[in-house]
Amino acid sequence: MSLADSSRRDDALARAHPLTMFGLDALIAGAARLRPTRIAAGDASTGAEIDHAELDRRVAAFRADLRSFDFQPGERILLLAAPSAATLVALIGIISAGLEPVAAPLGLSLGAMAAGARAVAAAALVAPATIGGESLEELVFGVAAQAPSVRLIGSLGPGTIDGAVDFGPRSRSENDSPAATRAVPSKKVLIGALDQYGAPHFHEQAGLISASLGLIARAHVNGSAPLLSLVSPGSIGGLVAGPLAALLSGAPLHFLAPFDGAAFLAALDALGPARLIAPRAAMADLDAAGLLNSGALLACIAVHRAGEEAPAFEPSHPYSCPTVEIGADGALRAPARGPIGRAGY
Repeated sequence: MSLADSSRRDDALARAHPLTMFGLDALIAGAARLRPTRIAAGDASTGAEIDHAELDRRVAAFRADLRSFDFQPGERILLLAAPSAATLVALIGIISAGLEPVAAPLGLSLGAMAAGARAVAAAALVAPATIGGESLEELVFGVAAQAPSVRLIGSLGPGTIDGAVDFGPRSRSENDSPAATRAVPSKKVLIGALDQYGAPHFHEQAGLISASLGLIARAHVNGSAPLLSLVSPGSIGGLVAGPLAALLSGAPLHFLAPFDGAAFLAALDALGPARLIAPRAAMADLDAAGLLNSGALLACIAVHRAGEEAPAFEPSHPYSCPTVEIGADGALRAPARGPIGRAGY
């Protein structure tokens, strides 16, 4: 069977997979039952990790917090999305509350974020308080000032944003009412993401799960090795390659943000052989640094930016790790490269 035929078979199986019948919040709850004490997500820069049971509890707590406000089903929340476990909690919590998340990668300009907030009539804006010690308060209030529909601003920490609701990490409390913490049927909730111009694009959860299953098959992602992501789940490609692939495969997911060369190398040393999720634009630098054939990486998943039309990446070393490329929309862009059938991959 040719590689092209194998890819078509994997894609067809992914579309027919029974997991595409569930929403992302159901995947979180299922993982909490199946592997409660296994690492679900971590932040490599701080070393903080949470297991699947704690991830599920934090999602329930975030959902309860959201329901203490007067949001109507289907209202949209703009999520300024850093590569972090807190972003994952917020994204799933919004979905399980019956609201629609619209993710905005932090690399977007204030103007693009504000245009996106207006386009989707965002009822709320949720964002980290700081990234790498730098406050996002000015950015957050700048966006809100240009989006009249925003009636609530929420902070994910670390630290706080003056005047914002604190949605910082917490587990579900015994004082939370059952109604507040119970998920609603949410598999039909759409997930939105802003492109580089601030235009929103919406995706069905089933389609994203199908795309991630196809990626898992192509990149051989499994629970035996961690995923290290340099890409925000605020892009659909980053969501498909990172949180979704981790949930569906059982692989622990570690984020690194902001990027720092020394912290990156330290994370690779700490995690052992890993599969890396990186921007397509960074692949040449990784190749030049010798990381693709160093043994530190089992595979690379290269995520294209919206509008990026770069050709398929060709590593310089014949024994570089395999690379799979996906678009900003999560669609596979090119056949996997490298010795896919090699034992141990």
